[in-house]
Amino acid sequence: MLSFARAAAAGPSRSVLLATTTRLPDAVVRGERNASLKQLRIRLAAVKSIQRITKTMKMVAAAKLKGFQGRMFESRPLGDCVEKMIQEIPPAPEEDVAAKDLTNLIVPITSDRGLCGGINSAVAKATKNLLNDIPGDKVVAIIGNKGEALLKRTHGQYITRIFSDVYVNPTSFALASEIAEELVLTKKYDKASIIYNKFKSAIAYDTIVEEMESADAMEDRLAVFGEKFEFDDEFSESLHMNDMMQFCLASKLYSRLLESATAETSARMQAMENATKNCGEMISKLTLQMNKARQALITQELGEIVSGAAAVSE
Repeated sequence: MLSFARAAAAGPSRSVLLATTTRLPDAVVRGERNASLKQLRIRLAAVKSIQRITKTMKMVAAAKLKGFQGRMFESRPLGDCVEKMIQEIPPAPEEDVAAKDLTNLIVPITSDRGLCGGINSAVAKATKNLLNDIPGDKVVAIIGNKGEALLKRTHGQYITRIFSDVYVNPTSFALASEIAEELVLTKKYDKASIIYNKFKSAIAYDTIVEEMESADAMEDRLAVFGEKFEFDDEFSESLHMNDMMQFCLASKLYSRLLESATAETSARMQAMENATKNCGEMISKLTLQMNKARQALITQELGEIVSGAAAVSE
């Protein structure tokens, strides 16, 4: 009793004073660490869930890529034959092209969905450059939903037609023929430019701009080309030439749609693979941070226990 009175008169000991003065800040720090540890666990679980999704999307894209590649390789001979046939038509004299005010139809082929890297941005960039470079009247008919979002803000005054949900069903020649017919009816044009991504490999593609003149612009040269063939009369010759050029446009669109779809699938597979790797790196960092926070919390609690035991023993 006397020792307790002497201790009270002398004032609190150093250990008791340390325990009483640091108790409230330690409780606050412990609460902050508990909160941060809980947040790290929630974030880690969210990143692991995203990684599972991206890994699944990569596997789905890889499975689809094989089918798209097969159909694309089968369509390439048709596109090459059409291109060879168009090259046999005599070209227009350069002075006539320079003197004539042409109406240009630009057809960018984009995707309906995102998460495929910069494949749509490349087509949009090429379209903007073409719109800024070519003179005369310009009309844009977009294939795919993503092209509208990328071009509407800066070049919306040129957009007259948008073909959405093109890739809901498998790409067919009938679908390409319908799009070609719609393009012909959209506006009378002299030259059409198709902008698309050409598939090279699973990790590479090229953004290509292909030009094709209309049947009306090549009327005189088509007559020279038609002399190689025999027709019953002049009317049927003109009709057949117009049908042939529309068939050429539909064939090109069919081949280029498959090229774009294959490039989109390969780009999505690559993008999801990169996203999966990034998620793995983030999981490692978050796991390390969570372990550090948990170890710091354990160390803090042990320090409090030791301090409390020392205070009681004195």
